[in-house]
Amino acid sequence: MNTTWKSLTILITTAISFSSYGSITCHTPRTTKVLVIDDQKVTIDQPLKIQAERSVASVLGVRTKIVGPGFTKVMFHNGAKHIIHIEDKNSFSYVDDYLIIKSAQGHEMTYPLECE
Repeated sequence: MNTTWKSLTILITTAISFSSYGSITCHTPRTTKVLVIDDQKVTIDQPLKIQAERSVASVLGVRTKIVGPGFTKVMFHNGAKHIIHIEDKNSFSYVDDYLIIKSAQGHEMTYPLECE
């Protein structure tokens, strides 16, 4: 097999392994937000509200950037920009995995994520 085919095979294998990581469930401290992250969508659940709210965040507007063994997802939900960063999808870290919520007014909150 020549080097072009080997490179193409490695590229396709890598793309397949990055694109299908299954479903990851993460939550912020005190479980104020629960995120279910799939390949193409993110579901946000807020169980501590008086009336629990569950909604899909920007099904068509979720952008994913693959960074090494992890990824960053960017989407808009309830008028705020949500950035979810998972450093390594094979080894979750309370320090390196986080959620950033930026309001339209420019306010920004960062929450550590605990994922499984």
